[in-house]
Amino acid sequence: MDAVTENPAVGATEVWEFYNTTVDAHPMHVHEVIFEVLNRQPIFVDETTQTVQVVPGSAVTPPEPWETGYKDTVLAYPGQVTRIRAQFKTPGQFVWHCHIVEHEDNEMMRPYRIGPEQPGQPMPGGGGGGGGSGGM
Repeated sequence: MDAVTENPAVGATEVWEFYNTTVDAHPMHVHEVIFEVLNRQPIFVDETTQTVQVVPGSAVTPPEPWETGYKDTVLAYPGQVTRIRAQFKTPGQFVWHCHIVEHEDNEMMRPYRIGPEQPGQPMPGGGGGGGGSGGM
């Protein structure tokens, strides 16, 4: 039901970052694209200021051996930022979400749009995302 906050242009290549501030790993899935896992890095959550940042001077960890090549889901480890690079080729409105069943069942997802708005796309408050279910 939330408004679209990610809106890559058709054909754009973007690096997305998943900041996991929870104690659980989350299998993150982005509809309509395949992507490359770039790396991970530790994050620090400042409860006082409610901010999250990459730990200064921390080592960047490359993808796991099984994460090479193109993927549609990546495991976002707790206390880390996970970076992916995706090319957005197909115009339309889709979702990205966590593949934990309880999250999917509770429609925890984020809508995103590739390119401009098109006739018939769901709008905030009007029925949710257009590409699937689930979310973190």
